[in-house]
Amino acid sequence: MINFNIMIEMFVVASVAIGVLGSYLTLNKIWTRKSDKNVAKSVSIFAAILGIFSTIPFLIKYGLIDAEYKGAVKALVSIIVGVVFLLIGSGYWVRNRKKPESLWSKFKKAMKLEKQEAGDLVKALLMPSGANKMLNILRQLALIDNRIDEKEFAFIDMFAKSWNIPFERSDLNTVRKDHSTEAGYIELRFSVTDYLNIEPPVEQSAHLRDVLNALAKADKKISEEEKFVLNEINATLDSYANNQTDQVQFEVVIAPQSGDQEDLIKSILPNLILSSNSGGKGYVVGSFYSFEFAKMVCKKYRSLNLFTAVESIELNEKNIELSS
Repeated sequence: MINFNIMIEMFVVASVAIGVLGSYLTLNKIWTRKSDKNVAKSVSIFAAILGIFSTIPFLIKYGLIDAEYKGAVKALVSIIVGVVFLLIGSGYWVRNRKKPESLWSKFKKAMKLEKQEAGDLVKALLMPSGANKMLNILRQLALIDNRIDEKEFAFIDMFAKSWNIPFERSDLNTVRKDHSTEAGYIELRFSVTDYLNIEPPVEQSAHLRDVLNALAKADKKISEEEKFVLNEINATLDSYANNQTDQVQFEVVIAPQSGDQEDLIKSILPNLILSSNSGGKGYVVGSFYSFEFAKMVCKKYRSLNLFTAVESIELNEKNIELSS
């Protein structure tokens, strides 16, 4: 038993020695950079203060009450390290060439900066990924039937405030360059695709689906336009949530018949790439889950006298369903 106590005592002494050495190595690493402004900003003064105050009771207990000097030494070293980090974080050794500042002024400035950074962290934790994209999708759905209801605005405003995103009534009155309802459908559908491209959490995409359907019901009436576009959007979000990449889809393909049509396609859809398919070469405008939606997109480009077709995609096989 005596041998065991001696061994534990040796381990305690070794632990104190290792703690002192570790503290020295930590301080030695940062000491040469203590006057660097960026290094000062990287040190949390709040963490240093918490470390100091949480260690003081141990110093009092071990040093004054229990006379356990090994524990007191370790606590004292921790406090010294905390004080040094506090001074570094407050910018004590950072020189201001323009205007000399007192330690208290530097300390207050460092605390203000850290509060701001802490606020940014909380904001990031509370704001879902792609919040701006989600808000834009809500706005576009509210505009899909070309009428704005106060309940719809209040619904969207609730989310904007919870995400701390500036949002005004006038944001719902944004006019599209193309005033057609079809343009609104396509714009909304591509916004959903853009949102899914950031690969949001599956649970979040499912919540967005519920929110969009709730928004459509906010004015107690679901318009035909909302029904039409939600049929496509719901299928898109469901496919993402269920990872159903082999689900039946429909591609809208434009096949230019002349150089002038090539130029027209490049002017209105500059990001499309010419690709080969079962019917030859063409530009894939997009893939859709609803045949009616794909047909609507097809007709939009057919109205520009472009040869356009809808192809069904199933098990990597393509079959032309509608052509011009």
